[in-house]
Amino acid sequence: MKHTPEEKQRYVDQFRSSIEEGERLVKGRGRLMSPILMDARGIDGHLVLLESGIRIKRSDPMVFLTQGVKGDKEIPFPQIASIQLKKAGTFANGYIQFSLLEGREAEGGAGDASRDENTVTFKAAQQSAFEGIKAAIEAKVAAARTAVPHQPHQAAPHTVSYIDELEKLASLKDRGIISEEEFTAKKRQILGI
Repeated sequence: MKHTPEEKQRYVDQFRSSIEEGERLVKGRGRLMSPILMDARGIDGHLVLLESGIRIKRSDPMVFLTQGVKGDKEIPFPQIASIQLKKAGTFANGYIQFSLLEGREAEGGAGDASRDENTVTFKAAQQSAFEGIKAAIEAKVAAARTAVPHQPHQAAPHTVSYIDELEKLASLKDRGIISEEEFTAKKRQILGI
């Protein structure tokens, strides 16, 4: 099937746009990250507010004792259903917990919340930073909901993985839309090599 030059260019532009969006959302190996707007450091994690969502970082070696090897987690604003903040007390730590659409979080109080991957615990001295970031996240979530109204029985938009991108790229090469050299260069860019 022959494609017009306009169809080829539109497909390449869509592919390029998809790659650029992925680069903004994915960290590592030469890919760009969203800029950090705000952050709050807790006991077992570091909560970061990005333009497109939040990132829960678990880089402190002491976090391994409670969280294990979980690594960083990014949550786009449209996936956040609610935010719970329990204030720290004299003898107890506080926490911020994110409930996700179609997700499950710990519901057994502070003990279970401290093991939940969508929760960051904090001390009383860190509480004001978490209260501030919670307000900012709630504003971003509200803005995301008004921009794209949630439809209850529809799956959340899927972020295209690098494997999907490579498959699309191979398809473009197989159909003669891009050359072998363009394919190789873009593949190296996607893989960060």
